[in-house]
Amino acid sequence: MNNEVNNKAVIGNSPTRTTGMRTLRWTGGFLLVLVVIIVCCELAGWPFLRQPMQDFTSKTLHRDVIIERPFHLQLLGGIRLQVGHLQISAPPEFKVPYLVDARGLDLKLRYRDLFQLEEGQAYRIKAIRAEQLDAYLKRDSKKKATWDFELDDSGPARPFPFIEELSVNKGQARVDDAVTKAYLATSFYTEEGTHLKTPESSLKVKGEFGKRPLEGELVTQGFLPVATQGKDSAPINSKGWLKYGAVNLKFDGAVYDLFGTQRVKGKLDVNGPSLADVGDLLDLAFPRTPPFKVAAEVEKNTDQWKVNVSDAQIGRSRLAGQFVYDYGDLKPMLTGDVKGPLLVLADLAPAFGAPATNTTSNKKPAKIFPDESLDFATYDRMNANINIHFDAVDLGSIFKERISPLDFQLTLQDRKLTVAKLHAGTAQGSLSGALLIDAPEAKNKDESVNPPAPKWDIQLALKNIQLEKWLKVKPEDQAPKDKSKDKKDVDKDAPAYITGELNAKAKLKGEGKSTAALLKSLDGQLALMVRDGEISHLVVEAAGLDIAQSVGLLLGGDHSLPMQCAAMGLNAKQGVLTPEAALIDTPVTTVYIHGNMDLGEEQFNLKLQANPKNFSPFTVRSPILVTGPFVNPNVSISPGPIAARVAGSVLLAIVTPFAAILPFLDPGSSDQPANEGCLQTLQELKSKGKR
Repeated sequence: MNNEVNNKAVIGNSPTRTTGMRTLRWTGGFLLVLVVIIVCCELAGWPFLRQPMQDFTSKTLHRDVIIERPFHLQLLGGIRLQVGHLQISAPPEFKVPYLVDARGLDLKLRYRDLFQLEEGQAYRIKAIRAEQLDAYLKRDSKKKATWDFELDDSGPARPFPFIEELSVNKGQARVDDAVTKAYLATSFYTEEGTHLKTPESSLKVKGEFGKRPLEGELVTQGFLPVATQGKDSAPINSKGWLKYGAVNLKFDGAVYDLFGTQRVKGKLDVNGPSLADVGDLLDLAFPRTPPFKVAAEVEKNTDQWKVNVSDAQIGRSRLAGQFVYDYGDLKPMLTGDVKGPLLVLADLAPAFGAPATNTTSNKKPAKIFPDESLDFATYDRMNANINIHFDAVDLGSIFKERISPLDFQLTLQDRKLTVAKLHAGTAQGSLSGALLIDAPEAKNKDESVNPPAPKWDIQLALKNIQLEKWLKVKPEDQAPKDKSKDKKDVDKDAPAYITGELNAKAKLKGEGKSTAALLKSLDGQLALMVRDGEISHLVVEAAGLDIAQSVGLLLGGDHSLPMQCAAMGLNAKQGVLTPEAALIDTPVTTVYIHGNMDLGEEQFNLKLQANPKNFSPFTVRSPILVTGPFVNPNVSISPGPIAARVAGSVLLAIVTPFAAILPFLDPGSSDQPANEGCLQTLQELKSKGKR
């Protein structure tokens, strides 16, 4: 009974089991066939996907894409595409044959790089190899470029892809960029063979950049590593040179990632006619300078350059420095320290529009102050904070003693250049002050064509400087006029033309795109005073035109007169300096100075009234006129009858501004005794004015 039941159950389940086994066999067979098909397609390289891939890529990029045989695609373990020819077109308005044309292309991608990609991130490409690569990179003035793709993507724009390895046997790219004014032809290739121990890659560039010719070459040991993103990737020894206009650059070091993170480390030698040319090349705010030579060690990481300048010669100045250029923020930042044994002041002249000191010209200039417009547009290229120290500053041929030392802080922040914490020592005295140049940004199209003039704020103070130690004020300091005499033949016992302790102060504001325009706009105050000074008797007598005494002094020698007071207060208005109170007071003569000096027109219009205190029948009291251009002034006697002594009303008019000079120069200071000589002169002015 039980056996019959069991038999029936077995018979009843047989069709179900048979069906299951059949399904299993069919499924297994299908999977096996599918695997075989996939393996066969993988081995064959999926040739039937060439046309669908070409159509899909063209539709996605909104560009004509050509993919030509041989075509080989691998999908197992990652994506690898090998094509005989790949071409991506450029937008028709650019009138170039294509964007990219590659032959013998081998492309590798990882699945994890695609699946883990987040919105806005750059695509990561494992490797690109090509036998030949050609590209046209063109951008118009509206910043539309051949490499811009109008993709149907509502997400944020993706940055340029990361390429971990790129090797090109032979390639070229043409760059036509209206934004950076770069018109370049580049070529790169890798050379292999038994004559070379290792493959050698070369990248060459030639063309024009920023309206200057540019040419250069970079040679690396090994395949051209356009991108090796691994942080532990081995460095590629590299040597290169670049010629930009008259600037020459040589590099010897290692390149880790030429077109990726662009890590660089090595030695750099640069020379050229001006540092401003290097600034134009690197888009940095460098000043106009005389010819220079710089030797430095450079190191670049992800978002920062480190530069150690071991030796730099700019004109006749020598310096060294350490800098960090951080370009990771919205606006790059340059920080560092500059130190040097010597700064020659004349080497700063080109920064203010004057020609370099080595410029030779037999033509006498008609103007002293340069009218060349300075390039304030470079102020927008970066921010900066530089500490500067020089052991000595050579001021020029008329100065006997150098400044030693010189310290100041140079900052550039949002188009405002500041020289602060200025302190210098010379001739037992000091120089201090500050400078601010505010170059405002253009607010509209009209201002972008003709930017507003920068605003200047100048504050300077000279304190307790010994004139006889600072200036060449003795005959022996000057070369003898008679070339038959040696300098040692000059009378070394002759007194200095002027001595004493100089104090001066200037508070000025103005605006202008050039030095000449700035001086033409100056407003403010200047004042100077000489404490405990002496002046050559010959100079005073010549100014007073006391002929008898002057001739006697010329024949019998010279001696000095103490200056009871020497002070001058000037008011600046639109570049015209007007003495409100200016005099030199000695025991024998008081000289009053009237008129003005026009800095904009570079013209003197001064009257020197000598008022002798002693009697001489040969004393001429007619004023002396100093007129004409700064470069060639005319000194003459005022025409007309001999004038009387200076009127009392004129003296009283001098009293108030003269009394204001002392506190302006040294308000509230108690480290020096009051200038008793000038106080005495002030009392004499008051008493004479009341007569």
